[in-house]
Amino acid sequence: MELTSIENIREVRDEIREQIKSLNFKQFESSKYGGEQEYTFKGLIGGIESLLTDISTLTKAPNKFVKISTYDERNSIFSNLNRINDYLKTPPNFIPQFEALKVLLRSYNVRNFSERQIEFEKEIENVRKIKLDLQQVFSDSKSIIDNIDSNKESIIKKMEEVDSRFESMEEELEKIIESKDDLITESQKLKTITVELSTIKENAEENLDEIVTATNESKSNEKLISSFAQKVQERDKRLVELEQNTNENN
Repeated sequence: MELTSIENIREVRDEIREQIKSLNFKQFESSKYGGEQEYTFKGLIGGIESLLTDISTLTKAPNKFVKISTYDERNSIFSNLNRINDYLKTPPNFIPQFEALKVLLRSYNVRNFSERQIEFEKEIENVRKIKLDLQQVFSDSKSIIDNIDSNKESIIKKMEEVDSRFESMEEELEKIIESKDDLITESQKLKTITVELSTIKENAEENLDEIVTATNESKSNEKLISSFAQKVQERDKRLVELEQNTNENN
């Protein structure tokens, strides 16, 4: 039957490992920790991973673990790991527990276990896999760089074409601006002419009104003149008659 203390240690160990996978080390590049500022964040995480490897060796040999440890020590390991798990991103809160684990695990001489050697070889194998992954990334990066170099000339040529078209567009824009200035000048002239025509129109309308008035007055006077002329003619005729009658009487 698996002991609860060992099972608890395994669970919190796995939780810490999962947390480590999601860490962004760049956030802590300039930070130092410890009583003498002897730890970097990356160094602390590396130390924690080393302790977790030691703990894995112990939990894989539970019978031996029980023989070399006490119940209180196993609970102390669990408690320290819990603290590290809760404050992994704030090192000042777990450094005492980290250092206490170093002392406690050192007393078990875990690194001389044959099981520890097996665990160490597994870590080496993981490092080899990471190395291969990095080699693939490097190869992919080199391929991308080669493609960029091969397309560089084409890109430069297209940029030159774009620059040429841009210069042409600038010239056309300058012509349009010049035409615009000319149009503004002509528009101002037309505006002046329009004002003058409007004045002429107003004067013509006033003159037309005067002509109409004069014409109407002339027509009225024409009737009077005609009537007066007719009367004059009648009077002349009467005078002629009177003159004849006078002659006859003489």
